[in-house]
Amino acid sequence: MYREVNIFNLESNSDFLLTYKDRVGGDISFTASGGGNAMHQRYDYTGLYADQLAQPGVYQISNSLNQAVSDPQRTRKSINSLYASTQWAYKERIFLDVTGRNDWSSTLPYANCSFFYPSVSTSFLLSDLFSLPAAINFAKFRLSWAQVGNDTRPYQTSKYYNSIYGNNFTNPTTLYNPDLKPEIITSYEAGLDLRMFQNRFNIDLAVYNNRSRNQILAIPLDQVSGYNSALLNAGLIESRGAEVQLKVVPVVTKNFKWTSTINWSINRSYVRRLTAGITNQVVYADGSDVTIEARVGGRMGDMYGKGFQRSPDGKVIYTAAGLPVDVNPITKKWGNAFADWRGGWNNELVYKNIRFAMLWDYSKGGKMYSQTNYKNNALGKTKVTLPGRDNGIVGDGVVLDASGKYVPNTAKAAASAYYELVYSNSNAEMNIFDATWLKLREARLEFNLPPALLSKISIRQASVAIYGRDLLNITKFPGFDPEGGNLNSGTLTPGVELMQFPSTRNMGINLTFKF
Repeated sequence: MYREVNIFNLESNSDFLLTYKDRVGGDISFTASGGGNAMHQRYDYTGLYADQLAQPGVYQISNSLNQAVSDPQRTRKSINSLYASTQWAYKERIFLDVTGRNDWSSTLPYANCSFFYPSVSTSFLLSDLFSLPAAINFAKFRLSWAQVGNDTRPYQTSKYYNSIYGNNFTNPTTLYNPDLKPEIITSYEAGLDLRMFQNRFNIDLAVYNNRSRNQILAIPLDQVSGYNSALLNAGLIESRGAEVQLKVVPVVTKNFKWTSTINWSINRSYVRRLTAGITNQVVYADGSDVTIEARVGGRMGDMYGKGFQRSPDGKVIYTAAGLPVDVNPITKKWGNAFADWRGGWNNELVYKNIRFAMLWDYSKGGKMYSQTNYKNNALGKTKVTLPGRDNGIVGDGVVLDASGKYVPNTAKAAASAYYELVYSNSNAEMNIFDATWLKLREARLEFNLPPALLSKISIRQASVAIYGRDLLNITKFPGFDPEGGNLNSGTLTPGVELMQFPSTRNMGINLTFKF
């Protein structure tokens, strides 16, 4: 095999900005700005493929056994923008910012290519406006309302051919949408920043609400249609969440300082409305095994799949041969792909010229479908498949007898056939797991050379450090790393693991010199 690939990627931006500053009286200052941007993207990909060679070891396109295949891809995208902003301050204690921006995107239909999104934010320095307890040395309250507009990839709004193979033209795999609208995200946020005890105890709180209108999603299609997916505007998605950061300096001496920072966040996204006439939209599908769906009234990331057929009292139903009957054709929700909450804990210890830092990350809850678990168990590669390997296995469940009653299963089945059905990839019930994980995200030990030594060799600062990232991963998930996901049309989709490789540890030495 021999291939030649040439890639050219260019983005150019042309900007202008006008700014005016002034004061109103002695207490109010303001700044007004206005400008524009013209962005152009150009992407050219040229591939020549000789997948079979006429003469072994001669690596050139002319040595192709069959006609060489040309794979050209070219995309163009442009966005023209105008924007304006103004900032106001009253005695440097009360602040107001107002912005507005309008984009014209080439990737949207002409009737919908223009979209405007403004923002308003304000903040109050409470520690300057009011007399607060002496322990509080800084306090700020903030409020904001903002909109953000998004377009899509090029060539998604009309029919076209995207590749030429020999004398043939090919269609793209995503069905175009001539009525595609820009996605508009409206967000509301309130926050409080408190710093106490001479900045040794700091806390930052934020709560927010985001409403995504006309969210652009690629939903799966039956391949008999000629396409794998279709672009749609998703209606209205609402997200709510909170974030907390706590920073504490427990110990400070002349030569030693310990700083500890804790982060915590929670988010929930709900489907309020979909495209007119649609109450259920498949966001991702791994064949018919598991789907991630947006259903009106449900949450984004809800996972659906099939499971065992069960008797009225909840026991697994078996055949007379001692094997589970076919999975229940009615899908069921097995959880949500997104974590219940996330947190992090960073500690930094500094002693003279030595600095040590350690960061832990934690993710609680969420579900993930593991194809690695299906493969390993169905092929008998794991410890859970040891029972019955020599003499067969009797499954725990019931059998429907000739009289129509459920009786305990007593039939012994071969272990290979039993586990292949129990852990079948179509049985989401046995292949979806809790995705909780705890990771040692980073550890770093750094030594700064003494300034007195560096001054003799004209170096202002120098340090040597050893570091490691993703050093430890503690989880009960069977598929290596539940933090990952599946790459779907260029987007990482959480909740699905399709035979991923184990994640890697990174370790190294870092040398820094400043002159």
